[in-house]
Amino acid sequence: MKPLGFISNGISSALIDSGSIVWLPFPRFDSPSVFGKLLDIEGGEFSIFPLEEFSASISYLAPNVLSTKFHTKLGNAEVIDIMPLGENSIIRNIKTDIPLIMKIKPAFYYGLYRAIVKDEKDGTRFLNPKSRECLALFVENSKRIGIYEWEILPKSSIVYLAYSPDYLYGPFHKGKELKRDLERSFNFTLNHWKNKINDKNNDELRKIYYTSIGVLLGLMYSPTGAPVAAPTTSLPEAVGLSRNWDYRFAWVRDSAMIAEGLLYAGYVIEARRIINFILGLVNFTTKPLVHPLYTVDGGDPPPEIEIPWLSGFMDSHPVRIGNGAAAQIQLDIEGFLLDVIYKYYLKTEDKVFLEENWEKINYIADWISKNWKLRDAGMWEERGKTMHYTHSKVMMWVALDRAEKISNEIGKNVNWSEKDKLKEWIFSNCIKDESFVKTSETTDVDANLLTLPLYDFIDVKDKIFLNTLKRIENELYINGYVKRYSKDFLGQAMHPFTLAGIWLSRIYIRLGRTNEAIGLIKNAYLPSNGLYLAGEHIDITKKEYTGNYPQAFVHAQTILAINELDNSKIG
Repeated sequence: MKPLGFISNGISSALIDSGSIVWLPFPRFDSPSVFGKLLDIEGGEFSIFPLEEFSASISYLAPNVLSTKFHTKLGNAEVIDIMPLGENSIIRNIKTDIPLIMKIKPAFYYGLYRAIVKDEKDGTRFLNPKSRECLALFVENSKRIGIYEWEILPKSSIVYLAYSPDYLYGPFHKGKELKRDLERSFNFTLNHWKNKINDKNNDELRKIYYTSIGVLLGLMYSPTGAPVAAPTTSLPEAVGLSRNWDYRFAWVRDSAMIAEGLLYAGYVIEARRIINFILGLVNFTTKPLVHPLYTVDGGDPPPEIEIPWLSGFMDSHPVRIGNGAAAQIQLDIEGFLLDVIYKYYLKTEDKVFLEENWEKINYIADWISKNWKLRDAGMWEERGKTMHYTHSKVMMWVALDRAEKISNEIGKNVNWSEKDKLKEWIFSNCIKDESFVKTSETTDVDANLLTLPLYDFIDVKDKIFLNTLKRIENELYINGYVKRYSKDFLGQAMHPFTLAGIWLSRIYIRLGRTNEAIGLIKNAYLPSNGLYLAGEHIDITKKEYTGNYPQAFVHAQTILAINELDNSKIG
């Protein structure tokens, strides 16, 4: 997949391909798309482009503010795309020397329902024939040339598209008596993102670093603080095959990683919002975090279903919405939560926060101390047989360890004897031939074993870990990239996993192999062509990303890696 532009306002987001909005769900990240050309040519699009043959380039004016520049023999044009804060809309600010064609053809509910087009005095409405949903369009300095097409005239123009769940709430009805100030909204949002991240360094690692912060902030659902793992669904791991999943939910694991990344980038308030969101999901009846993923408003995740009328990205089907991993038991996630809570405390010394949440922290540790012998689906969400995954057991140990540390900080001084038993079990059952292995029942390795030193389970220079590292380098490392495993329930892993390369870079930093670490980080962003948005997997033959995009946990771990690299240079 070629690099696409990503913009967000913390409610929903869009992907943009050379002036064409090819993915945009309304009203929020996990809603049905109204523009879904990314998954089907008839899935709906909103494009602006020159009449003549052109070349196009994209760049960021600020995080979540995308500039598309067109170059033709007759002149140039620029479209700046922004999603105004606090509303379900998009503004397209146009400066042009030449006429442009704008095509807007919404398709509601993932391309199933064609819009009913109704012209109003000062704009156009697109109505969902099966509901009261409405898209309201206003275009300056243009003329209508077809049902779905406008000609944008030279000089300047603003295009405004607003979504309403009911046409009575929209700008043609409720908004009729309220004056619109699109320029103010545009400038306010632009300045918000410019002020949010102050990047004045041209070094490539700095660009990667600050872009990563912008992506993470853009993927946070503003009303609750919940971050989505990625803003897309069903972008395949391997084109033409069936590893196509919906990532538009708040995974506990990913959310904790994102909070950690933002915390160490200095965004303490945003990190705390994420932590509070996860803590708000803890229950006292059963497993503290029952589901591995939740909707952005904290609700139970929807069932996984297939959308048969969409052909999928480059005919990769099925297209799925919802994620069946929600039904799994995943035992590592509480460890991620308690780890980031403890790190938040180390950064802020906020004992009040620990005391306010002590009952939840204590319950999590109690539950794990009684249930660590359970099997689970693991971090890779294997469907089918549950197993004793080494990484899951380690993260359960992390949960008990961090709970003990937290209890000591606030004077509770609680210890969980099962912590030592759990570690002993891991060393007795999850090491084969002096190397950690993926599960107690297998002999292969997987990339998340790289995280064991990152979470202080074992020293990075311990012989057993170094043996594990050597196996990962021999069995999963491919030309500067790392696969997450050799195979899973669907067969052979096709492409390297972007996150795994970042994990390896963090290990190399701790081992003093900084040049190799820098190479791994840059390799992870090489397919972005200077846009520095990372996908889930990398097709190393085509040097392209595959899978859902952009991928939040890659950016979160990248922030940590670059911070550690900076600290190693200082040291």
